[in-house]
Amino acid sequence: MDLNRKKPPVRHWALALLLFSVATWCAMLWLQNLHPDWAWVGYVKAFAEAACIGGLADWFAITALFRHPMGVPLPHTAILPNKQAQLARGVANFIGTNFLDAHMIGEQVRKYQVGERVADYAQTHVTVAMIQERVPAVLQAIIEKIPQTAPEAWLQAGQKSLMDYATGERLGSGAGKLIAWAQNEHTDRWLMNRLAQALHDFCSAEDAAERVRPWLSELIRKANDENATWWDKIKTSMTGQAVDWLDDWLIEKALAGGKSLAERVQSDDAHPIHLWFSAQCIDWQRQLNDNTAVHDWLYKNAQAGLNNPMLTQWLGTLWRRIHAWLSEMSTGNTAQVQFIAQTLHDALNHQLAQPMRRAQLTDATANISARVLDTQQATIRAWMTTQLNAWSKERLNDALEEGIGNDLQYIRINGTVIGGLIGLGLYAISVWVV
Repeated sequence: MDLNRKKPPVRHWALALLLFSVATWCAMLWLQNLHPDWAWVGYVKAFAEAACIGGLADWFAITALFRHPMGVPLPHTAILPNKQAQLARGVANFIGTNFLDAHMIGEQVRKYQVGERVADYAQTHVTVAMIQERVPAVLQAIIEKIPQTAPEAWLQAGQKSLMDYATGERLGSGAGKLIAWAQNEHTDRWLMNRLAQALHDFCSAEDAAERVRPWLSELIRKANDENATWWDKIKTSMTGQAVDWLDDWLIEKALAGGKSLAERVQSDDAHPIHLWFSAQCIDWQRQLNDNTAVHDWLYKNAQAGLNNPMLTQWLGTLWRRIHAWLSEMSTGNTAQVQFIAQTLHDALNHQLAQPMRRAQLTDATANISARVLDTQQATIRAWMTTQLNAWSKERLNDALEEGIGNDLQYIRINGTVIGGLIGLGLYAISVWVV
């Protein structure tokens, strides 16, 4: 038995059943004329006759949905191709109403937990090396979008806009909100930890002592030249190897102390330095929000700075330096690129490690999706309508028949069988009653 043999379509079975009914009806007519005394022939003939009527009627109705039966353009046939425009609008409106609802899409996106998925992906796939590999390409794309020289007219217009906007209260309020945001996001702790890490890296470097020695010598020289303390005078009085040994000892102790301090700050969020910086941020925020003297100082200095003609020149120079800096970093694996990659990686992990931040990312994605869909729903419906109207009648028929064709052919089969049973029943009633 060939299990791979393709089964005939349901349409063939429906046609075969209809032809069998016609053949049976014809056979029963012949037998009835030949043997009029055979009662069972009448029952079979009634069944076959009604089956033919039911099968033919359903065939006509189903065929009329897609094309003209027998190629004859009868009224109200080929309904679906002739109503293609109304069908396209109906399908587009149905999908838009039931599947493109903004609120429903937003809720479905929210159930997807984008924040959690992004966090999981970042933790398992996003590495410093991956970011570092892509930073040059991103920088190159930025360079291609910005001019090398900043237009002075643009800079002057920006200065004027800032002058019109920059009041003391606004400057103070904006700076205060920035500090409050940094504290809410624990950015102050993150910044302090980054500074501690920089201190630790500096103190751990092989050339740290050589880098500190000139600074220490300069400090001692200034102390001797100005207001030297008794210890400076004693150290100055020493000569030769003793001074060098004392410098080495002081440098070693200072570097070891710096490393130890950095490690304690990084490992303890309740370290006095963290607490001091948080208290300073709170005090700065209060001063920026409420202190009129601070507002006046901010306004005075902001206006003075914005009115300074040298600002435009400085901004132009800064613009060119930034452009050159970006161009340099876009060329390859530089120390700056490594630093940017490491900073971005640390910031990403820091943000995604917070459940609140992951929840905010999920909500933001859901809200943006809902907002975009809400504004673009009419466009989507119009596009769907245009696409369906662009289909040929043959393609439309093929698509519909592929989707529901078998079910329609089963209607033909059911119509043939049920019609035959109804005809048989009516014939039996007529015989028995009469």
